[in-house]
Amino acid sequence: MQQQFLETVALIEKVLQSGTEEAYFEVFEQYEGDIYQILMIVDWREEDEAIIEYCEKILQTRDLSVETESADNAQGFIIRLHYKDQALIIPYQGEGADRDTTLKALNQILQPDYEIRFCVASDGSDTLEFIPLPQKVWQKLDQKYPHNIDQFFRRFEPDSEFFG
Repeated sequence: MQQQFLETVALIEKVLQSGTEEAYFEVFEQYEGDIYQILMIVDWREEDEAIIEYCEKILQTRDLSVETESADNAQGFIIRLHYKDQALIIPYQGEGADRDTTLKALNQILQPDYEIRFCVASDGSDTLEFIPLPQKVWQKLDQKYPHNIDQFFRRFEPDSEFFG
């Protein structure tokens, strides 16, 4: 497993072992490395393409990219995600893009290799935090901490709303 994933797992385990929201903030605020190598920190006004770039910076797949093109639709554009041999047009509804739809589409295209989880402690802020990791790593953490992992690092569901 890559070194930065080992560091991320160590930080996650500190939070889960403590079992408090305060531990989450202490652990991540005291991290001495580049926090952007671990957390996707997404502002509610974020450019949707930037979210994909944040994720690629962390995962370093060399296979994840994004392209935007003009289109004759309600948004006036489409954003297409590429991962390995897959392509996915983000299915925005209404006018403009939205971070929730972008995050769920990104998580979808990365499956089954990777999974993004929502850092619950960041809920309620206009800047939310997410952690992408190999899905096998999340599965090991799920098995080791079955009683409290979802209260700190929530899986995406089809009806997940982060930015509401």
